[in-house]
Amino acid sequence: MQLIPQVREVLNLLEKKKAREKEKRFVVEGEHLVYEAAEDIIYVLYSAELPAVAWAKKKGIPDYKVSKKVFELITSVETPQGVLAVVKKPEYSLKDILAKADPLIILCVGIQDPGNLGTIIRSADAVSASGVLLSRGTVDLYNQKVVRSTMGSLFHLPVVETGEAEDIIRELKSRGIKLVAADAEGKNYWQSGLTGPVAILIGNEGAGLPDEILKQCDETVKIPMSGKAESLNAAMAASLIMYEALRQRTSPPIPLSIKDGEGEHRGGVRSSLSISDGEGVRG
Repeated sequence: MQLIPQVREVLNLLEKKKAREKEKRFVVEGEHLVYEAAEDIIYVLYSAELPAVAWAKKKGIPDYKVSKKVFELITSVETPQGVLAVVKKPEYSLKDILAKADPLIILCVGIQDPGNLGTIIRSADAVSASGVLLSRGTVDLYNQKVVRSTMGSLFHLPVVETGEAEDIIRELKSRGIKLVAADAEGKNYWQSGLTGPVAILIGNEGAGLPDEILKQCDETVKIPMSGKAESLNAAMAASLIMYEALRQRTSPPIPLSIKDGEGEHRGGVRSSLSISDGEGVRG
C-alpha cells in the first residue's frame, strides 16, 4: 500500500516516543481534540467530511484526505471519527507555572496509568490550577490514552515534563512553595491550608510517594473513607484535594458542614491515599 509522507509521519509519532520528542510533535484524534488544539495544529488528516475538517480548511490549515481503509490503519481508537491532527508540543517551563500569584501546582511523581494522569490534568484545568509538573518516571504525557483522557485540557494550562522529583522539590521549596503530599498517614485533606503558594504531590499508583520525598513535604493529607470501598482512584483522590484548594481560595470560602478534624461521619472512618493495582487508593 502506497502511503503519503503525512501518513507515515503519523504512524511514527503514534508508535515512537523518541519520534515525538525529536520532532516536538504529537497526534490528537477526533473532532473535539482537533478543535481544542486550534493554533497548534500543523496539519489535519481525514477520511470523512466532518465539521472539524471544514473548520480547519476555513482557517487555512493544511489538510490531507485518505481512504477509510488507510485511516483505520493509522488510528489508535476502536471507533475512529475520521479526523486527526499533527500538533506542535506546547512549550512551557516551571517559570510559566510560577507566573501566577499564589500558584496552585500539581506534582505527579511516578503516575503510571494514562487515565489517571489525563484526569488529573483535566481536574487541574477545572479548578484553574497554575499547572501540572510530571517527574521522571511518570507515564509519557503524549501517550494517546493520556491525550484523550485530558479531553483538551492539555491545551488549557501548562503541563511540564521535568527531571527527578527530588530536584523539582528543591526548586519549589527554594521559591517558598508549600508542599502538601497525599499519604494515608496524613491529616484529613480539608484541614490543610491550601490558599497560598502550594504544590500538591500525588504518588505512584502502587507505591505512593517515597519516604524520602514525604520527609521533605510540609504536610501530608489523606482522604477519609467511612464506607466499605477498599480504595479510591488516584485521579479521584487528587481531584478531591484540588477542589478543596478551590473551595478555600473562593472568596468568601464555601462553608464545610464538617465541624471537627474527624468530621460528622457515622461509623468508623478509614483513610485512603496509598494506591494499589493501578486503579485505586487504599488505606
